[in-house]
Amino acid sequence: MIILPIINKGRVMFAEVTLKDAQKIHSGVVFEGMQESDVIVNQQPYSESSYLHDKEDSSVVSFIRNSSLISQKDFMVTTREERESSKYDVYQVKQPPKFVNKALDNLYASVITDMRKELPGTKKGRYISLDKLGLDDELSEEKIQTLKNVVRSERNSGLWPSLFAQAGIDDIPKTLEFLEHFDCTIIPDSTIAEDELQSVLSSLEPLNSQDYHNLGKTYRMAKENQRVYSKLAVVYHEIYQQPYRLIQSPKQRSRELSDKGYQKVKAPGEVINFGNEGHEFRKAA
Repeated sequence: MIILPIINKGRVMFAEVTLKDAQKIHSGVVFEGMQESDVIVNQQPYSESSYLHDKEDSSVVSFIRNSSLISQKDFMVTTREERESSKYDVYQVKQPPKFVNKALDNLYASVITDMRKELPGTKKGRYISLDKLGLDDELSEEKIQTLKNVVRSERNSGLWPSLFAQAGIDDIPKTLEFLEHFDCTIIPDSTIAEDELQSVLSSLEPLNSQDYHNLGKTYRMAKENQRVYSKLAVVYHEIYQQPYRLIQSPKQRSRELSDKGYQKVKAPGEVINFGNEGHEFRKAA
C-alpha cells in the first residue's frame, strides 16, 4: 500500500493512498491470457508493450491513455501471484483523469504500480513524498499569489477559469480536480505525537543506526508532505471557501461514502468483459 506520512496539529500521521475508481473484483483467480502483475487495456497488456522498458515513472499512465484512444473503457490490473500458487487478484479501474502535470501522473502511476506489486494476503507499506513526485514545484508561491489576486479581485467566479488560463495558472484548479480521484485515509493506530517522535530520534542519535536514519527520513518526509499539503489547502480554500479534506479518518471516509450512497461491494463473476465488444477473459481450467 502507498503511505503518505504527514504532520497535522503536532501529530505524525500515516494515510493510505488509494484510487476511488479502483475496485478489486476477483481474488485468487487465474484467467487465460492474463498474467500476474500486469495492466490490461483493451486487450493490450502492459507487460508486452514498449512502455514496460520506459524509464519514466509515469510510463504506465501513458500506456493506459494511449491504449484507450479508441475505447475509453475500464481497464484491469492484476496483482502478483500468491506465495504458493499461480493465482492472483484482479482490480477493475476506470480511466485516469486527463493529463495536468507530470507530478500528478507520477502519483497515479505509483498507485497503479503498487496494485501490480501487491502480494495477496500481505500488506507492505511504501512511503510517498509529494515533493519528490514534483508536486511542490507545480505549486510555486508566485502561482499561488497570482491565484489569490484573481480570486480576490474578481467576485464573479464564472470568470475565473478564463482568468486562470490567461494568467497561466489554470493547472492549479485542475490539480485539485485530479486529486479528487484519490482517497487518503488515516491508518488506524498509526498516529504518534510529534514531540514523542522527536524524543525517540534524540535517543537513537548516539547509535547512528539504520533505525535512526530510517526514522529520521520518515519524519523529514512527513514535514515535507505537510508543507506541500498546506499549499493545496490554501488554494482550495481560496477557490471554494471551504477547508481541504483530502485526508480523512476512516470514520469520516465511511460517512462520506454513506452520504453519497456509494456501495463498495460487487459480486465477482466468472467472466470479465472489457476492451473490444464481444471479447472475454475466462477463468483458466
